[in-house]
Amino acid sequence: MNASLRRTVTFLALFLAGVLVGRAPLLADEPSWLPVSKVMAELSQNPDFVEALYKRLGHNPKAGGILGPDEIKRLRELILGKDFEALDSFPGMTIPGMGRAVRLAAAAMDQSGNKAPPPPEAAQQATGALVEEELGIPAAGDPPAPDAYLRPLGFGLENGDRIDPVLAVQYADSMRLSEALNRLSMNSPDSGTRYRIVAGGQHVDTPSALMEALTASGHDLEVRDSRYFANFGDLIYHGRDVLTPFWIDTGLQIPGTDRNLLVPVSHSQHEFIVRGPVVNADLSFYFGIDGEAVFRPSVTRDQAWVMGKVAHRYRGAEALEVTRLAGSIVRAYSAIKQSHPDLPFGGYYALGVCNDVNAMIELKMQGETTLFPLTLDPQFFTGGGEVDRLALRLPLDNGRSAKPEPRRILGSIPVAELSMLPLPSLRKDLEAVSAAWESGNLTLTGSRDTLIWVVAGIGGFLAVLWLVRRRQG
Repeated sequence: MNASLRRTVTFLALFLAGVLVGRAPLLADEPSWLPVSKVMAELSQNPDFVEALYKRLGHNPKAGGILGPDEIKRLRELILGKDFEALDSFPGMTIPGMGRAVRLAAAAMDQSGNKAPPPPEAAQQATGALVEEELGIPAAGDPPAPDAYLRPLGFGLENGDRIDPVLAVQYADSMRLSEALNRLSMNSPDSGTRYRIVAGGQHVDTPSALMEALTASGHDLEVRDSRYFANFGDLIYHGRDVLTPFWIDTGLQIPGTDRNLLVPVSHSQHEFIVRGPVVNADLSFYFGIDGEAVFRPSVTRDQAWVMGKVAHRYRGAEALEVTRLAGSIVRAYSAIKQSHPDLPFGGYYALGVCNDVNAMIELKMQGETTLFPLTLDPQFFTGGGEVDRLALRLPLDNGRSAKPEPRRILGSIPVAELSMLPLPSLRKDLEAVSAAWESGNLTLTGSRDTLIWVVAGIGGFLAVLWLVRRRQG
């Protein structure tokens, strides 16, 4: 994305996040983070900030993503009038609408000349030659600088992730292991082995075989099925984290009220923790906004408000089975994208969000999934392979007949017990819904086109898509 457009969506995301918080349940004013509504209220007092926002939203019809001139005009009026409550009346968007937004956003990116590079495995597949190499760990390389992923936005704002000093120490090893696992995943049973790793004197050609070789040589492997609140803004204001969730209307009525339960969208990932005499690495696996379902090195530190819960832990044979299935997903998603090269954002949303691939793993390992929302389009999973079969068994939230499922909605909340949630209003709503569900008295608001809404139109979703990095759901 070019610099001008990146700045545009960053400002727009900040504004839209304030809108979302205005529509969400009231949150506690925790000392460790700031509600973005407070940040917007303060920044709106600065004429320079308002003018910078106007320039990006008003002077160029394309600057607001896909927002039309009437919407831009309305936004200007609301900001100028500091009438933030009036933003509640903005029209919502369904999941199908979000899908259309992805296609429109991708078209805008194509027109700007930003083409995605071919996937790294393409060259390997094109040559057909067998490549064999040592694992190469300990690996050479320096960790990212503490501010490597932070970008100043002006007005006291920063965008991005802080580096975790503990994870940074082993970043080079984590990077090398993730690269090896991703390349091994591309070995197809149909086309034969094209990449092989030598580890501990063994020649391995699958991700699970590599992990098994490591465990046989004295390493410990644990895989964690982890859930978080998705951080769509990654905003910091004068050194304090800014709470920027993306709220979902679940379609579940809060008992004793005329309101539906709103929850922050969740992010999920399977985390691979390797410890031993040679390899010490932390990886995560999920399908990201970059359009890649891959193993990734972990090096950044989450903002505190995203919480965190481990739903399942796997060791021994189960951990190796999760590794095998994750490798199959890497290969299957690569094949689908090669067959459908024009999918917007590398297939993000059409092939699911972060939750969908992790839901497949949970479904295989547990017999059911507790993740929400799930958005993949079944038409892309008709190949008959293991990943296709799992995808077709998932409960989906983007169809006209989709019904809210309390078990998955509550299962995606990233705390072990609701009493641990430091957001009082949200906690109260969740406890009421949970109690009504357990007693069989929970009211659904009926069949809906979708369960997800946002309040600032297609441009808002475009901003969210480009800003979400590690936490995407």
